[in-house]
Amino acid sequence: MPLPFLEPDNEIYVNLGIVMIIVASLSVTQRGKLTLNNGKLHIFMYLVKNPVVLNKVLNIQGKDSMILKQRDSYSLNTISPNLDTLFDRELMKALITILVAKKLLQVEYKKNEGFFYTLNEIGRDLANNLQNDFFAEIWFYCKKMSALQSLSESKLNQSLNQIMRKEG
Repeated sequence: MPLPFLEPDNEIYVNLGIVMIIVASLSVTQRGKLTLNNGKLHIFMYLVKNPVVLNKVLNIQGKDSMILKQRDSYSLNTISPNLDTLFDRELMKALITILVAKKLLQVEYKKNEGFFYTLNEIGRDLANNLQNDFFAEIWFYCKKMSALQSLSESKLNQSLNQIMRKEG
């Protein structure tokens, strides 16, 4: 009989909040260029959920790393990061579908580049209201990830592969 605990990684509302914060923070550069496509959204979701890996990617790319809390540095997830988030296309598809259906997420298609995501005004307002301790950390990680915003998806994947090879 399973215990009656919620698994935050699988909790739909937590994941919707995380996606909204990522899109609010990282979808458009300061110059107004759309940057957040399916692949980068997956990678950023993975990095937000794995701050130790995020720190390693920042270091590989020569960006300022962050000081992590002890619970982030010394956890089971640090020893063996869960790669499911990185490859779970169905979860991300469901999250995007929900946000589009709720009219919070705007989708723009660019030929040869795919779909790009931004929040509309209502979506931005909702994302900005996500400020409790948990979501404050997500905002912080996204702020740090803004240094990676201009990198291509393949460059981000190269960094992740380099990290996985070292740990494997």
